[in-house]
Amino acid sequence: MAEETITAAELMARLEKDPDFLAKRAEQDEKVRKLEEGCQADEASLVRELNKSGFEVDSVWDLVNNQPHPVLERRFVGEYKEAYPILVKHLDVAHHERIREGIIRALSEPAAYAVAAQVLIKHFQLETRKSLRWVLTNALESMLPKSELDQYPQVNEVLRAGYL
Repeated sequence: MAEETITAAELMARLEKDPDFLAKRAEQDEKVRKLEEGCQADEASLVRELNKSGFEVDSVWDLVNNQPHPVLERRFVGEYKEAYPILVKHLDVAHHERIREGIIRALSEPAAYAVAAQVLIKHFQLETRKSLRWVLTNALESMLPKSELDQYPQVNEVLRAGYL
């Protein structure tokens, strides 16, 4: 017996009539909405500080991958070296994991070395969540010269092991 083949559009049309699928999608949409709401509230003080310092952002994530893109619209494009001290300060604030990841990723550039390297190393050594250790590892790898990175074998262990 041959399996029926259908197009993606036909599958979506079927799913749009399936009450179980619609209920699961609504549940997932509500989870995402609550997460977005919670993260927005969580990072409000950080965003205010960044805005006050001249960075027009809605989220710390606007600083991440902020290079011009031919298709994607970017909220913020350019350098933000003056924001590094604000971001470093917020590493010590109890933020949601998603906001914390954005802060670390925003500091993941060689230009942040002088302000952020030692703080990121400290947070790497204290961090217990595997996902954030991985983000911190990548930040340190992108920031530290190889000779300095070699002084932290635990960072290299995470790099070799990869994120599991």
